[in-house]
Amino acid sequence: MLGALSAAQAQTNNETEAQAQAANGGVFTLGEITVLAPSQDVNLSTSSVLSQQTMQEHRAQTVSEALNLVPGVNAAYAGARGEQLFYVRGFDRLQVPVYVDGIPTYVPYDGRIDLGHFTTFDLSRLEVAKGFSSLIYGPNALGGAVNLITRRPVKAFEGEVGGGIGLSRDGNANEYRAYTNLGGKQEQWWYQVGASYIKRDSFDLPSSFEPNNVQQGKGERENSRRQDKKINVKLGLTPNATDEYVVGIVRQEGEKGQPTYAGSLPLTGSGSGMRARWWQWPQWDKTSFFFTSQTEVTNQLTLRTRLYHDKFENMLVGYDYRNGVVGNVGSGFPSYYDDDTTGFSVEGDWRVADRNLLRLAYHYKDDVHRSSDDGTPWSHFKDRTQSLALENSYEFNDGLSVVAGVSYNERKSITARNYGTNAGSPTRPSLYDEPKGSNHAVNYQFGVFQSLGQDGQWGQLRASVASKSRFATMMERYSTRFGQVIPNPDLKSERARHYEIGYSATLLNDWTIDTALFRSDVKDSIQNVTVPSDQCKASTCDQPQNVGRARHEGLELGLQGSVGAWDLSGNYTWLRRKNLSNPALRPTDTPRQKLFASARWNYGPWHVTGSTEASSKRYSSSNGAQVAHGFAIYHLKGGYRFVNGTQIDAGVRNLGDKLYSYSEGYPLAGRNFFVNVNVPF
Repeated sequence: MLGALSAAQAQTNNETEAQAQAANGGVFTLGEITVLAPSQDVNLSTSSVLSQQTMQEHRAQTVSEALNLVPGVNAAYAGARGEQLFYVRGFDRLQVPVYVDGIPTYVPYDGRIDLGHFTTFDLSRLEVAKGFSSLIYGPNALGGAVNLITRRPVKAFEGEVGGGIGLSRDGNANEYRAYTNLGGKQEQWWYQVGASYIKRDSFDLPSSFEPNNVQQGKGERENSRRQDKKINVKLGLTPNATDEYVVGIVRQEGEKGQPTYAGSLPLTGSGSGMRARWWQWPQWDKTSFFFTSQTEVTNQLTLRTRLYHDKFENMLVGYDYRNGVVGNVGSGFPSYYDDDTTGFSVEGDWRVADRNLLRLAYHYKDDVHRSSDDGTPWSHFKDRTQSLALENSYEFNDGLSVVAGVSYNERKSITARNYGTNAGSPTRPSLYDEPKGSNHAVNYQFGVFQSLGQDGQWGQLRASVASKSRFATMMERYSTRFGQVIPNPDLKSERARHYEIGYSATLLNDWTIDTALFRSDVKDSIQNVTVPSDQCKASTCDQPQNVGRARHEGLELGLQGSVGAWDLSGNYTWLRRKNLSNPALRPTDTPRQKLFASARWNYGPWHVTGSTEASSKRYSSSNGAQVAHGFAIYHLKGGYRFVNGTQIDAGVRNLGDKLYSYSEGYPLAGRNFFVNVNVPF
């Protein structure tokens, strides 16, 4: 669907578009998961698409930065852990899973994926499915899905090299980046290699920031260093025109520091203030092995498979920290994670008739978590999740399509060995077995899509309803939070029912519009409830329970097109979230209103792009007492493209040096500059 800065419409200059396609390569279509119209293979899902060209145009180096360009999506920041997050129509990273070429990627224990570690240089496109997302994705897509689709070569040899530097407000170099993509397509095989490196020494705060006892200077943000390396290798066999078999490996190595809280609340060890933290991650490493294939069994039946093994290794070090002074390694640190996921999926597409496509998918995966704090014995958890999905697309005629689907999902706890104190050993920590639990959920959805006018010249209307679920994570079920939380192995899945009506069209002079009205009713949300207990260290404890009810409703509007030498685009989101089970508890981290707009001026090989991001206020603490105020920031970039396709860009971000934040107390970068170069071949 339209509504994002899409692949086909973000650039109208034919010569520039051809050069960009040559540099970016093709789309790895085996990585796509879509809802298709049977006879036309048109994507019917309510998804937004970003091309690699658009991500480069707006210097979206990480997936979180790219997602912030999409209507209905807002970037967020987990201040206590320094993580780049996102929300899709109010649903967070646990409720909207992230996939790489259709394969789920996450941290098995707690789902706390940090998209700041995921760079965009090796992607061909990014797709965001909202609400009515294909059931073929598998379990846990309660609020939608984000699919990162990598590249596939289209020529015998192609590639690019690029890089750049970032400069602080005072012109000091503080960020360095380099990347390359190489690929080649032969008659019966192909290869694709991508590598990237980003290092940031720090970032500078806006000049209006007032120092305090934590952030004692007006310039460099303390403990804001980060570094990420990534390599992505794929080898594909294409024995004929319909079949394809691909093996690949992705290796990511990351490290970062977490800037501490610098807001208005007092820093404390516990209680009503903000906890004083000085944390660093010297290791955030992820390795993924995968095999994916497509085989045309008959003219009517196509099989696709995905097999994968992910390994996640993480080390967190916390230091004693008081009055701006960093001390020794704190008690309980270092903390180690050693997680892995092994799974596979099988999907069959059966063209029952010319206008009827039936899709069946089975998913299986084992998630394993191992952890140790400061040399303690390793805890060990293992979950097994399975899913069976059926999705049918039927065209009544050239203009009217309907899609219906149902899935059954099941999660079982196979191993649950924890470390700490329990009722059997209330004073001496030890390894012990937690009760195992299981849960199942049935999902369903139904959508109607009607083209207007001859060949859809007046656009398309759509209406859908979807009921989706998400299983509780290992952390939600078993974490004791140092004896302050009672585990709940029998937590049920969260549920949401989505309703949407929308309209999209290509209007006069290739202007495109996409708009949607949506509502989601959420029940059985997992929230901590205070309960009396003699099984923890305090007189009362918390326990996660399925007690929450909420409602999300809103409007999305996307518009883009060209006027003379100008390419214009923008999107607006209005979102209202209500906590129905506890109205006094305000939803956090999402603004009521968000606007993104950009204008690009083309003059021969020269181009200039200006853009703005504006947001209303958002609440930032669990009780809604703290507010990250609304803001508007502006970016400006100019560049030149040589005849051979080489492009040099220079620009400034946060042009007005605005003091702003996504989460109160964690201010983001002030005015900063950059220079980039990209050389395709």
